[in-house]
Amino acid sequence: MKTAFLFLSVAAVALTSAPAHAQSADEGASGGGFGDIVVTAQRRSESVQDVPISISAFNSEMVESSGSTNITSLNGIAPNVVLQTQGLVANVPMISIRGMSTADPDPNADPKVSTIIDGVYIPFVSSTMLDLFDVERIEVLKGPQGVLFGKNNLAGTINVITARPTDDFSGEARVTLGSFGLKQFRGKLNSGRFADDALAAKVSVNFRDYNGYARNVITGNRLNGANVKSVRGALNFDRGGAFDSTIVADWLKQKTTGPAPHVLDNGDANWDLLPDVVKTDVRKAAVLFDPYANTETYGGSWTSNLDVGYGTITSVLGYRHLTYVTRGDFDGLIDPRPALDVIRDFSGESKSGELRYVSPAGEPVDFVVGLYYQTDKWRQFNTVFATPTTTTLAQLHQNTESYAVFALVNAHPVEGLTLSLGGRFSHDSKKYDIATQVRTNTTSVGNLTGDAYTQAVMQSLLSGAQLSSFATSLKASWSEFTPRLTVEYRVSPSAMIYANYSQGYKAGGFNSRGTIAENVGPYNPEYVNAFEVGAKTDLFDRLLRFNVAGFVNNYRDLQGSVTKMGAVRAENITTNIAAAKIYGFEVETLLRPADGLTIGANLAYLHARYTDFCADTNGVFTNGAPEPGQCGPAQPILINGVPNGTFAVPTDSSGLDLANAPKWSGSLAVDYAIPMSFGEIKLHSDARYSSRFNTWGRSNLPGYYRDEVVLLNASVAVAGEDDRWKVTLYGSNLTDQKVISGATNAGATPISQFYQPPREFGVDFAVKF
Repeated sequence: MKTAFLFLSVAAVALTSAPAHAQSADEGASGGGFGDIVVTAQRRSESVQDVPISISAFNSEMVESSGSTNITSLNGIAPNVVLQTQGLVANVPMISIRGMSTADPDPNADPKVSTIIDGVYIPFVSSTMLDLFDVERIEVLKGPQGVLFGKNNLAGTINVITARPTDDFSGEARVTLGSFGLKQFRGKLNSGRFADDALAAKVSVNFRDYNGYARNVITGNRLNGANVKSVRGALNFDRGGAFDSTIVADWLKQKTTGPAPHVLDNGDANWDLLPDVVKTDVRKAAVLFDPYANTETYGGSWTSNLDVGYGTITSVLGYRHLTYVTRGDFDGLIDPRPALDVIRDFSGESKSGELRYVSPAGEPVDFVVGLYYQTDKWRQFNTVFATPTTTTLAQLHQNTESYAVFALVNAHPVEGLTLSLGGRFSHDSKKYDIATQVRTNTTSVGNLTGDAYTQAVMQSLLSGAQLSSFATSLKASWSEFTPRLTVEYRVSPSAMIYANYSQGYKAGGFNSRGTIAENVGPYNPEYVNAFEVGAKTDLFDRLLRFNVAGFVNNYRDLQGSVTKMGAVRAENITTNIAAAKIYGFEVETLLRPADGLTIGANLAYLHARYTDFCADTNGVFTNGAPEPGQCGPAQPILINGVPNGTFAVPTDSSGLDLANAPKWSGSLAVDYAIPMSFGEIKLHSDARYSSRFNTWGRSNLPGYYRDEVVLLNASVAVAGEDDRWKVTLYGSNLTDQKVISGATNAGATPISQFYQPPREFGVDFAVKF
């Protein structure tokens, strides 16, 4: 409760910290209240306050003031949204909305939360660890968006819209220097209109170098660092007539070191062999090599709009290419060696197209109809140095094809009342090829570390003999209709209430970690029935914004991981594990009591429980004798169709906590702009609270839990007129909390925890012209 008291104390201080010369609320009213954020959550531009679903929206100024480096920097700002790193693999984010999360690093594990960039769905979770630069806005849509966004949308959508070219020539340059060797340059240049005002172009760049805040005591090198290079360009065609078109293209290359696992004692004698310093210091790790993730991605979108007199036809074409190589240590131990060193080598591409028609607003009936098509193909090579004597190799290929037709109709029978009915028919098909081998390790790695260790284990792989192999080619397809029904009533021009029922669906798939036929799949789709009621209000002449939403989500056939025996050892295998019920509420407020002063406070409650979870989750295989809590018959373990004499015993796992579902969370942010003769002084502070929650979801052992915490951040900026220049001093995690972002284990290995950055400071210099 100490942190809860601290959070409330900070709230009280912030609410009373307005300078004495601040204007009164009545005077502030003349300033016009809040600047509305325009969103496209319903495929038409409208105020976030006019959309009858729960949305957290961030414009470019809000993203910048939050000190955001990448999308995980927004963690804790939106209620019931968790944005963290997965931990085990450095280039994989963990996104959770209302207790339903995605954190699997493999590409055939479709995300439960969809990410859209400039209208294009991103199928590969490893390419959504976005550096936030030159972003116009970010929309977090909560609950299934199975009608208008559709693709594999079970829990919500992260909708990212990058900045477009401006009509006038302009530019900006920003340099940031910070803790742990942070050096970052961000720049953009707008051409203004040219070619008889038909065209406008822009280019933006981002270079970030960060040494990292952890150290590998074996190699002596820093971990949790990153080197990022990215470029984005945009070209807009618009003669002011019925047609306009915009192309956005981007490229990113990122090299990440780490993560740095903090390994907990599980009674394994090999844990005692770890250096003593890493057992107590969470910023130090002992890994025989430096884990890494090297990622390169490029692609873009082409959006065209044609005004046909009664409505607008829009087409969105998208392309995305991604390659990465990652290497990680999955058991957290330095002996035996090698053991669970994993290399993933991935290459994939995605193509998509959407065609939609949006009728004019303001009619008795308006509507959106559209067609959607997406295809992706990828290959991945997995190398797992599973034990000191065996290595498993896997060659994986998958082709996915999806199409959908969707419609949303809004009727306005009487003033203030809107009835909406929509639906989407989706079809997904996947063709999956897998070939695996088990090979012997023949070269001793002895006490080697670093590059010498890496060379030795690779030589062992090349010279080893094949012990077994398995290959198959599989196909599966799924179809589903997901409806949505909404009733909205506008009580006044500044207040509305709504009720919403919707369904969500995520396609089935195959397992990349299966080394035997029984573990490959396919597994089936998962589904949700979602109910939401809420109100959105701007009160007291728009001085106070008060939004509230309550929801109930019923999930069935949830896809999740269990432990099954493989060709060499136990494997984490995705299957349909359970049903769950999640309900809660969210309150978002924004107060402007005086000119220049804005106070935002959010509060969220979440009750997330499994309602039917009967499976063998502990990875311990027995002779089939009855076990406490057994909920089904013991299942014989088959290795390529042949019983091996052991059994998996399913037990009632309904008492497990869902991953990344804190019961209580909230945030408080205060921004104050003080007018000066040269411009402004801008003060920002925020506190982000979450109660204790499980980050793994497959065990309730204490090591998997993130403790209750309040994270404090602040910045002070001195800016010239119209922000022509600005110098910002910032600090994050000011009380230097030790906070885990995730915790995992693989089979019977110890728990590995992965920690967020400690206290950091920096300075940012920006110039606009």
